[in-house]
Amino acid sequence: MEDAAPRLPDLVVASRNPAKVAAVARLAASLARVRPLPDDLADATADEDGASFVAIAAAKARRASAALPGSIVVATDGGLLVPALGSAWDPLRTRRFAGDRATDRERADALLALAAGLTGDERRIGWREALAVARDGLPVATWIAEDSPGLLADGYDPRLLAATGGFWVSALWLCPECAGRRLADLSPTERAGRVDHWARLGTRLHRLLAAPPKSGQTHRR
Repeated sequence: MEDAAPRLPDLVVASRNPAKVAAVARLAASLARVRPLPDDLADATADEDGASFVAIAAAKARRASAALPGSIVVATDGGLLVPALGSAWDPLRTRRFAGDRATDRERADALLALAAGLTGDERRIGWREALAVARDGLPVATWIAEDSPGLLADGYDPRLLAATGGFWVSALWLCPECAGRRLADLSPTERAGRVDHWARLGTRLHRLLAAPPKSGQTHRR
């Protein structure tokens, strides 16, 4: 009789955002059973105050994992970089800068209004994302990665924006390496060819899940 296949570990994403859960599921590939944060634990990740993306992601992962004994918990936090805006733009508030209850369209409109005076290379943008892993309330790993630079468009197609699944910045992101096409317009194959921040974080998460460390064994890079 053949040995039964090993049971995959549970990996909980500290988010109820379907797009983020799907992104982490792609990173984990076939090494874990990925599921979203249970509804009754939403408050565990509600506080997004922190001095850095790493600090915010790590805090969310620790809080959620403390309420889910035995599960590996992944939390992410990231934001848009707009260097030319200087102190007028805080990447840590990318999701909330237009208001806590703003829609993606309101966020897009507010960003374009803020950047209206920027031209040429001043419209260069980037994205920084942190990913933290915790188990039983203890940190396991934290990493941070950045995407290749893009350019901020001066407008957008509302239908394309609505189809981004919450990753609204992709409808405003022009990719110089893809002939200036919008990130949201690229096919999955074209996106994979960019080796973006998700791909870089995925490599690290994949290695960790292939040989998961004990709680409290921290890796940071």
